Amino acid sequence: MKVSFALILLSGLAFASAGSRSKRAAYDLPDGAELIVGDVRTTFVCSDNGYYADMDNNCQIFHVCHEVVHNNGAAEMFHWSFLCGNQTVFNQLSFTCASPEHSVPCPSSSDFYYLNANLRAGPDVNLHDEQDVDRAAAVIPGRPPIVPQSRFVG
Repeated sequence: MKVSFALILLSGLAFASAGSRSKRAAYDLPDGAELIVGDVRTTFVCSDNGYYADMDNNCQIFHVCHEVVHNNGAAEMFHWSFLCGNQTVFNQLSFTCASPEHSVPCPSSSDFYYLNANLRAGPDVNLHDEQDVDRAAAVIPGRPPIVPQSRFVG
């Protein structure tokens, strides 16, 4: 009886600990992250739901922000941070880590934060449209404007 009570108590503590850890994992990066990023700046603060390039860390880190409204009406912002793979950066246009030459330049990332609103707009709204892609092509060095392909009906 004492053993099962101890197991229940320990599992309850583990669950409580896991719950509080998942609530805010801001800058909880893998060991050795500083070898890729350098000195990690912890300046980013979530202000709205979405995926955000961390411009203070050369877009090598990105953040996922998610607001939860509790039953009592209180809102709480959850914040998780992730590291892009070696020699990649977070591309704010595609919400993926990609090579820098195929990504929106890091200093321009905040100009594309508005795309996060499309994630909440529902399943019938595209992540971005041709204007967004043209806007990105204009800031990616050496990238020609994207010409839409015609669709063949067969």
